Amino acid sequence: MINNPNYPLRSLGLFILPLVVCLALMRSVSLPNEKALQPYKSLIIALEFVHSSADVVNTLEVLDKEEILGLDRVNYFDFVFMAVYSSFLSLFIYKLGAISNQPVVKSMAWAGLLIFTSDLLENIMMLRITSGYLDGGMSFSPYTNFLPLFTWAKWGLLALVFAWLGTLLIQKGPLSKVLSLILFLPAILLALVVVDYSSWVNRFTTSIFLGFIILLIFAVCYRKTERYQG
Repeated sequence: MINNPNYPLRSLGLFILPLVVCLALMRSVSLPNEKALQPYKSLIIALEFVHSSADVVNTLEVLDKEEILGLDRVNYFDFVFMAVYSSFLSLFIYKLGAISNQPVVKSMAWAGLLIFTSDLLENIMMLRITSGYLDGGMSFSPYTNFLPLFTWAKWGLLALVFAWLGTLLIQKGPLSKVLSLILFLPAILLALVVVDYSSWVNRFTTSIFLGFIILLIFAVCYRKTERYQG
């Protein structure tokens, strides 16, 4: 049962429905990801990580107008996706703090809002960049100065939040310990990105999505009868 008092986080499992719908909408936009600038395997990820006007040109010049507009459509769907996943993350943190009677943990729910804001600004910058590129000028160049800040804020904060949650969940039962170890993976891969960017950046971004799957599994499986060691 969704409202079983022994499973106080189980209702958060319902987030899987809007998350899947949002991902399906983004995937419904056919993008030629084989044209993504190396080392990226996704055009959206490639655009997120541009750092200069030259990066923008190299990323977009291989695409026709319709393909660039496809990138925009994915970003528009992403506005809904970011609202859903950041809400899930904030509610997960808040409820975890509530059931463990830890006000400090509850107060960290603001992290979801900070991540949402970073993602929101990132999307706005990307839409400005594609619009400027399609206009045929260099009007996108000012936005490349800000895009990396918002991109790394989003991905970096997600990695840090997952690692922090891992330190909380590792104090629980055997299954939770296994799940918590996976939550440390994004932070580890983020460190490896600094050392060897091209070899690890795709694995790092993929690990973030894995982190959300782990939190959804924990939300469904967590039993209140297991004492939480705060």
